[in-house]
Parts: sequence; C-alpha cells; structure tokens
Amino acid sequence: MKILILGNHTCGNRGDSAILRGLIDAIHSLDKSVKIDVMSRYPVSSASLLGRPVIKDGLYEHMKKANNAAGVMGRVKKVLRRKYQHKVLLAKVTERGKLSKVSVPKAFTDFVNTLEQYDAIIQVGGSFFVDLYGVSQFEHALCSFMAKKPIYMIGHSVGPFNDPQFNEVANHVFSHADALVLRETVSRDLMEKSGINTEKVEQGVDTAWLVDREANDITLEYAVDHWLNVIRQRKTVAITLRDLAPFDKRLGTTQQAYEKAFAIMVNQLIANGYQVLALSTCTGIDSYNKDDRMVALKLQSLIEQPEHYHVVMDELNDLEMGKLLGACQLTVGTRLHSAIISMNFGTPAIAINYEHKSAGIMKQLGMPEMAVEIRNLLDGSLQQKVSETLEKLPEINQRLETAVQAERENGLRMVEAVLQRAREGK
Repeated sequence: MKILILGNHTCGNRGDSAILRGLIDAIHSLDKSVKIDVMSRYPVSSASLLGRPVIKDGLYEHMKKANNAAGVMGRVKKVLRRKYQHKVLLAKVTERGKLSKVSVPKAFTDFVNTLEQYDAIIQVGGSFFVDLYGVSQFEHALCSFMAKKPIYMIGHSVGPFNDPQFNEVANHVFSHADALVLRETVSRDLMEKSGINTEKVEQGVDTAWLVDREANDITLEYAVDHWLNVIRQRKTVAITLRDLAPFDKRLGTTQQAYEKAFAIMVNQLIANGYQVLALSTCTGIDSYNKDDRMVALKLQSLIEQPEHYHVVMDELNDLEMGKLLGACQLTVGTRLHSAIISMNFGTPAIAINYEHKSAGIMKQLGMPEMAVEIRNLLDGSLQQKVSETLEKLPEINQRLETAVQAERENGLRMVEAVLQRAREGK
C-alpha cells in the first residue's frame, strides 16, 4: 500500500513537523510495509528537519507564482482567482453548473495526475481549516476528489466558521472526505453550531502525541548539549511566544499588550529563583513567514535580569526541542505544539489559548486546567496559575504520565483503523 501524506503548511513550524513525524512514526510502528511519500510546501527545509525525503507541493508553487505575477493583468487575475477558483474546483468535483466546463490551471491537472499512483491520501492535521486562512486550504482535498482517491483527514481542529464562502466549501469537503478525524471535541461543536455536516466526523487525537520519544536523529547535538548544560544550572521554565496576528483583533488585544504581560510574568519567575528559556516552534527558515525568535528578542528589553532569560536561536527540530523541554520544570506556551511536545517528553505545560484548539486538546487530555485564556495572561492571573503549578509538580507529573499514555494508545488505534480502511478501500 502506498500513501501520500499532505503536510500542514511547512516544517518551518515545528508543530507541523511534530504532527507529521508522529503520524509517520505511528504508521511505521504498525505496518513497516506501508510506503509513504510526504509532501510539503517547503520540501528542502522540511526534509532537513524531519530527517527524511519530502516532495514538493506543486499547488503551492503554482499559487505562489500566480500571486506574484506583475502588472495590472497579474492583479486582475489574482482577484478573479480568489473569487472564483474554489467555485470552479467545486463545480468540477460535483460535475454541476456552467463552471464545471471551465478549464483549471495545468498545476491542478498535474496534481490530480500525481495522485493516481497512491492508494490513499492522508491530510494530516493541525489547525489548517480556519476561516481566516481562506478557501484555498481545501484545494488538495478537492483535487483528491477529482482523482477519485480516498482522503482521510487525521488529527484536525476546524473552524471557526464565520465566512459563508468558506463554510460552503467546508461543508462539501468535510461531508465527502472518507473521514474527518478531529483531535478535540470543541471543533465538532463549532461545526454543529454553524450547520457544517458532521456525518464523517470521528474522534481522534493530535498525532504529535505519537512522536517516538526515543528517536535518535538529533542533528544539532552540540546545541542540544549546550542548552541542556544551561538548564542544569538553575531551575528552568520554558516559554514560547508568537506574533498574535491574524488573531489579535479577534482576541481584542494588541501585540504590545501581550508582550508586556509576558515580560511581567517572566520577571516574576526570575525573581522567584527560576531562569526562563524562550524556545521557538516557528522560525523563518526557508522563507517561512513567522519567526517567534524575534518576539522573544523583543521581550528581552523588558526583562529586569536578562542574564536569566535565554533566547534559543538554533534551528532545532521538534525532537531536539522535546529533549530541552523535557529537562525543564514547566512550559508556558502560546504555541500549542510547544505544550504538546513538552508534555510528550514528560514536562507539564500550560497552553495559552488564542484559538479554541488549545482548550480542546487539554480537555481531551483530561487536564483542562492546563489551558488558559489570553485574558488570564493580560490580567496577571496566569502568574498565580504558574506559581501554583510549580508547587504541585509531583502530583501533576503523575497525572500527566497517565494522560499522555492514554492519548498515545488512542492515537495508535486511530491510525490503525485508518490504515485498515485504506487497505480495504473503504
């Protein structure tokens, strides 16, 4: 059996890397005979960080080239593409309406032809199908329908659904996929509230829980050793930061207020005898458009004892981050997958919600108290939460071990069930 795994965004985001790695690790642990191809928007950096070959996403290459077309005609085509391309693809899939006769760019027919060699397509999860990201997120799935290939969406959070155009495509894709396996329950609630078909919805887990924690492909061993030595010198709390956009307006806050509130919490931790290690799941490798290290560096100017605040600038992969987070006392993460990676490597984490996914993941884990709202950071109450958590680490660590093991077992059952259905062509 040959499977194509479509990666979420790029491994410039180490959360996406952990999601991909966990699914691959799980498939190989269950059935080593399965042949896997991985596709990413940025195959060079993704291959380096994952430690395996990765093929190029032709649809993304087409979109990037088309959006960068110069001149008035280029701008006009861009507007038309954003308005009609998804409608044309949807008409092609349903074989209804006048738009079904409109030809699609060669990149789409080439992609459909590429899918012919696979027995099944897995679109691995994360928060990929979000209204703020637009309808282009559904193009791979629509091409899979055109190729008449089974597509399984594993480990997703979906929504919100505040855009009618987005909702129309989501409703079709989610109701015609072979399975939409959610990693938490809040997404299903959002689907039901917005009238999105839930017939194909199944309950699963985030595949980052399935990363093999004993894997040895550490490429930056010297950097990992350096930071492990730093961590050993003083009790350490790890943090992850981010540029809140495009969620800042929906959250009703500003980047400046967020950074100021985080600095206050860091200063309090340092005053209490801890050092703080700022790690970044998102960096600007291979032109990825986010670099959390820059937010961490900006925070540095607000730290009263900067000698106890360390910004990790190395290009670590998710496994290497896990080694470091596993040596810390606690992680306070704005990036959800920094929290998941931390917990998977044995260190409790508090996740700061900027989307519904963090609350949903922690609820499913059986530790809902470990997810807090962004307002808890802004009003200072998160400081108390962090202090209380650090005081209760022995008890929390025991609960965490049991909870993570349960998620891993559920996740392996989830992947095994999908593999079985793919073998049977169901």
